[in-house]
Amino acid sequence: MFDGARPGELIETAPPRVTLRNAFAHPFDSAIAAARTCYAPRLIGPEEITDKQRLNIGAATFYSGHHTVYQHAHFEFGLENVSRQFVSSFLHAHPFYNSEQQSQRYVRLDRAQAYVPPTSLFFDASCKELYEAAIARAWNYYRELSSLLIADARTILNDIWHIGPMSHPKRLQKIERSAEKRAIEISRYVLPVAAFTTMVHTVSGIVLHRLWRMSAASDTPSEARAVIGAMVARVKEIDVQFFDRFGTVPLEELPEWKNAQTNVNAGEAFAREFDAKLNGKTSILVDYSPNAVRVMAESYRAVTGLTASQCPDAEAIDRLLN
Repeated sequence: MFDGARPGELIETAPPRVTLRNAFAHPFDSAIAAARTCYAPRLIGPEEITDKQRLNIGAATFYSGHHTVYQHAHFEFGLENVSRQFVSSFLHAHPFYNSEQQSQRYVRLDRAQAYVPPTSLFFDASCKELYEAAIARAWNYYRELSSLLIADARTILNDIWHIGPMSHPKRLQKIERSAEKRAIEISRYVLPVAAFTTMVHTVSGIVLHRLWRMSAASDTPSEARAVIGAMVARVKEIDVQFFDRFGTVPLEELPEWKNAQTNVNAGEAFAREFDAKLNGKTSILVDYSPNAVRVMAESYRAVTGLTASQCPDAEAIDRLLN
């Protein structure tokens, strides 16, 4: 059963735990062999790669934009003590990954385990106290809702499965487990996005390179830097060349940053200009496709082989949406 509210509950937190579950044996040499195969009369194996080829071909392919050779190698990670906010806003913010994540629908979260940012200029002790209190309050709501809903879930399931006084005890136990699962399935929506999760996450080598470069450009920069940094460290343990041979130029030396303003107040000026464009609103429509309806309808007719007289725009859109 579920516990009730726990006044003064302490939030459990811990550093992220990253393990490399599976990986290519020689990811860097495999990439170079793939690149050589493009220009060879036969298939090149990773065991044939020399150090000179690693130095010359590795950098040449990467900096020329021939990144597909680094996409062959994949890395399967085990991630623990990572927030759901980090997962949704960073790890799952692109389509090139595969994840299997602990389900809040089926796993009851008894303990308040969540990500707590490190203290900083913008997150001092008072902010941390407020933050942890909000997490504890959300967890208490989760427990209270689960306790309130389990009775209703049990009643509904008893009716569906025609449970009566003569029902077998094992059947009653099954109903009880199902009622609990239904209760937490609904109550999970009040859990904070900082709640820890556990997952298996697989990405290609080039995606990991991109995540590494972009780890500070997300809604969870501190956590992203820690987790992605650990993922890169695990890969370096099996093949340090995959990251140390190329892509090590500091961000501030990249072409897009060379002419960036050094004025520390430049960001504030941009923010004021951006807010002025919003004109007091939280969002505005800045552009749209004026012929979207017609183009979508024509696309539908192209697939189905219908003419405009057989399927007018309105009917085509209705078929697509409904």
